[in-house]
Amino acid sequence: MKFVDMTPTDFPSFENKPLNPNLCEPRKVNFQFNNIPKHWLNNSSVLTHYFNAMNLFLPAFEAFMVRVMRNELPRIKNTELEAPIRGFIKQEATHGQTHHKYNKILEAQGYKFKTILKIADFFFTEVLEKYLSPKMCLALISGFENIATVFSYIILKSNMLATANPTMRSLWEWHTAEEIEHSGLAFKFLNHVDNHYWVRILGGLLGTLMPIAALVVGMALLIMQDQSLTNQKTFDDLRKFLFTEYKFLPLTVKHMASYFKLEFNPKSEDLYQYGEKVFSHS
Repeated sequence: MKFVDMTPTDFPSFENKPLNPNLCEPRKVNFQFNNIPKHWLNNSSVLTHYFNAMNLFLPAFEAFMVRVMRNELPRIKNTELEAPIRGFIKQEATHGQTHHKYNKILEAQGYKFKTILKIADFFFTEVLEKYLSPKMCLALISGFENIATVFSYIILKSNMLATANPTMRSLWEWHTAEEIEHSGLAFKFLNHVDNHYWVRILGGLLGTLMPIAALVVGMALLIMQDQSLTNQKTFDDLRKFLFTEYKFLPLTVKHMASYFKLEFNPKSEDLYQYGEKVFSHS
């Protein structure tokens, strides 16, 4: 999908298109990353770099998903899944291109991460795509999308971005709302191709552990470059983020665990209210 930049008079940061999980049409975007402070969320290295760490790796993750799902589209041709999956692919392509654009801003701010991104790209293209079967790649994507939905739910429900820089708040609210819009679709795609429990679990474990590892590595890398890894504020913010104020760790474990149940069935409609709020207020 070609990335489209619109003029500021067309809409602020992203197109206000109501949630439609049956189509998942991509929204035109207009993110202008001007004068973004280094610590754009609560002046916190921890909170800011949680999102920045995701941003580093999302272009590689999402390019991988786009390639795999496009190659597997013939398996769902002329089914009810075809239209929303095509929309899902276009949404992910736009996500990847937008986050790549913001990575350029992080680079301009002085952060060094090119080597680790090259390793990530190599891992996806030269390892996963070459040595995993297409159905196992779909299972990985299904697991990744499940944890992305959990993260999106926690972020939007807690209003974590309330005090963020306006541009960055728009970026992440748009992305997380679209994650909720297409939540469950990767699972349905996998289930259509191969509904064996062991395939879902193996792929789900990989698709869960990879983004968590990327977050830990990315946050550590960026916080170290801030020279704030051992600051008391960093430890206090990390405790609030993981255990007290946002309870990110227990909530992630709680909501993620259901994916590994034999009878798992995504109830995405329970989450739509959070995506709808984003697009109704844009």
